[in-house]
Amino acid sequence: MQFVVIRLGKDDIPAIERLDKDSASNNIPFSFNFTCKQVEEGIKPGNYAILWLGSDNNKGKSTNWKKGARAIGKITTLHRHGGFNDSNDLTITVLSVFPASIDKLDFLEKYPLYYKHFSKYPIVGIQESRNNAIQKVKATDKQDTSALLSVAAINFPEVKNQLTSNAPELLNFLEFTPKKKNLVYKHTPSTLEDNDKVLSWLHSEIEKRNERNFLFLGAPGTGKTWYAQEIAKALTKNESDRFLFVQFHPSFSYDDFIEGYTPNLPKAGDPVGYRLEEKHFLNICRRAQSDMSNFYVIVIDELTRGDPSRVFGELLTYLELEYRDRQFALTYSGTKFSVPRNLIVIATANPYDRSVGELDDAMIRRFVMREFCPDLDRLELHLKKIGASNDFAKRLLYVFKLINEQMEWRFGHSHFWNLKDESDFRALWSSRILFLLGREFQSDESALLDLREKVESTFPGDNKKMDPSEVIPEET
Repeated sequence: MQFVVIRLGKDDIPAIERLDKDSASNNIPFSFNFTCKQVEEGIKPGNYAILWLGSDNNKGKSTNWKKGARAIGKITTLHRHGGFNDSNDLTITVLSVFPASIDKLDFLEKYPLYYKHFSKYPIVGIQESRNNAIQKVKATDKQDTSALLSVAAINFPEVKNQLTSNAPELLNFLEFTPKKKNLVYKHTPSTLEDNDKVLSWLHSEIEKRNERNFLFLGAPGTGKTWYAQEIAKALTKNESDRFLFVQFHPSFSYDDFIEGYTPNLPKAGDPVGYRLEEKHFLNICRRAQSDMSNFYVIVIDELTRGDPSRVFGELLTYLELEYRDRQFALTYSGTKFSVPRNLIVIATANPYDRSVGELDDAMIRRFVMREFCPDLDRLELHLKKIGASNDFAKRLLYVFKLINEQMEWRFGHSHFWNLKDESDFRALWSSRILFLLGREFQSDESALLDLREKVESTFPGDNKKMDPSEVIPEET
């Protein structure tokens, strides 16, 4: 099956304008005639074509349309007149029209694993455009049509529907999957064991209940963010391109997370221009769509520090599994998009800092929640693992329990994670814990003084070594 690339230029403006109309995809299949020179030998009726919108000025200046691949067609007639540089009359039947042009930069930035397989494709590839108006595809490793059409179908799901109706013989070209070689990990491998209780729970929610969205709740230091990242690495087998970590904050917006305008760096004397770009969430969705046999994970840390409903926008509905893979229009670009079923969302939030009750009900019901609490047993095991003395461990565990019994906001175990002796604790006590306790008990000074006296009598300093039995009351 022979493919060619047809670059429409300054002599084909009516065809370009027709393909560039929003209504073009509603009228396919349709045909148009055009005349051009320099059609390579061997090109004939029946060849399939990638239609590329070119320039109307031959000088590289901007045009009223975005240059790039815009449609798939088929040569139905070709009448040659004379030699290579003489005019030729062609009729092209359009089989599929993309909602927007895909240029070389789009291919390279969004789909690098695919692009390397068609990097020398005529016109589409880097420095692979000759003067020919119509060039043949050689079907080499670097001119893989299946890789190119698969990207078009991933980017615009309607392409598959159009080809199903108009050219079903091309559907097998939409099934290209790039092979990954020797991925370089950007993070250390997951340290979770297969029988870890949180990992096992999450696997069960995914496999038995088809859940895809998870919200880890807990006070600072309870390990929710650590767990979110470790689980993400476990689910993605430590493949860095399948895992994305972002953190929400008060100024984080839809424009930062979904799609938004980014300024172009202008040349001297030129005005600043802006281009619409896909952002974090759409980028990982694209990668997931190109690899449906594997899970992809986005970890959203500090979910409630931003305004989740505004950040997600119209995508909030499509987080639900029943709406995954269902097309909808993005707000800014109008591009048809879908959230893939193999994308796992793990968010974290501190309910004591900003109440989860402030989240919209629509947001809450899309997440399965799990609370992470200060864990005395886990801290005790960790102290044994790092070789802390029994005397120090017993006093530290007493203080940890004492603080959590009196603090409404709770105090996570990881605050004490790197403490090995009394000097470590006293440094933490003066630099962090006293401030947090002061904020917690600002309206109850007597309670703060009582707690402070108990803690400081448990850790009186290097000059007063205490027997734990003198300061820690017996369990009743």
